[in-house]
Amino acid sequence: MAASKEIIQKHDEMFYPTVRVRTQRSGGSGTVVYSKKHDGEAHTYVLTNHHVVSDNIKVVKRWNPILKKKIDTEILDTCSVEFFQYNNHSNCIGSFAVEADIIAYSEVEGGQDWCLLRTRDKEKTHDHVAKVFPLDDIDNVHIFDKVFAVGASLGHPPIASEGMITFMDDEIDHFKYWMSSAQTIYGNSGGACYRWSDSRKQYDWIGIPSRISVQPAGFSNDAITHMGYFIPIDRVCALLKDNGYEFIYNPKVTLEECLNEEESSNDDSDEE
Repeated sequence: MAASKEIIQKHDEMFYPTVRVRTQRSGGSGTVVYSKKHDGEAHTYVLTNHHVVSDNIKVVKRWNPILKKKIDTEILDTCSVEFFQYNNHSNCIGSFAVEADIIAYSEVEGGQDWCLLRTRDKEKTHDHVAKVFPLDDIDNVHIFDKVFAVGASLGHPPIASEGMITFMDDEIDHFKYWMSSAQTIYGNSGGACYRWSDSRKQYDWIGIPSRISVQPAGFSNDAITHMGYFIPIDRVCALLKDNGYEFIYNPKVTLEECLNEEESSNDDSDEE
């Protein structure tokens, strides 16, 4: 029997934008949030957590010939972003990986635990991109709203779970998080949380699953999978704007405008 329109829409809008992010020693999930061509060159961006890619961010001492001394130098190794392929909508038949650069982030320790990647594939765009929740509708998000979490749990190809928003006032390291009962586990970090919109008739991406609650149990901790924390959409959008990537969520701002602003800022820095 053919899949229903609802099932096809869920796959297109929630499942297929999900990728697996790998680093030198670990990894997690990611979500394609933008993929378009500009001046003939593909620009594909993936959002994830900083702690997913932190192994590939290093600070080392290197000699600076101008200052005549060693200074701290940031080294950003490329990550691997793995896209999945399916038969009959749901049957994973394989995957392909592309390299991606870390282009913006905030650390997990005392920071906001987010990271933006850009794939190095400059020729192809991707058909399935998460639909970012519009900020002007955020007052209509409430506890009891149904949500879906999608991520590469435990290194598995994408897995989906269903739940509801259960808490919206938690602060961790002085930053706001929302809680969902959609079950998540290690590996879901960097993936996506979605909410259905009756007005837009689509599944909107509303945040990045980042943490799960744990309960001490002897010499280890038990994961409480139905108490997962995700970075809410308003905080993600603020981070994108502060780092010059407002075009990802704001349809009134273009990629070209952001690139021009970045070039102007770099020119000002060079003059100083």
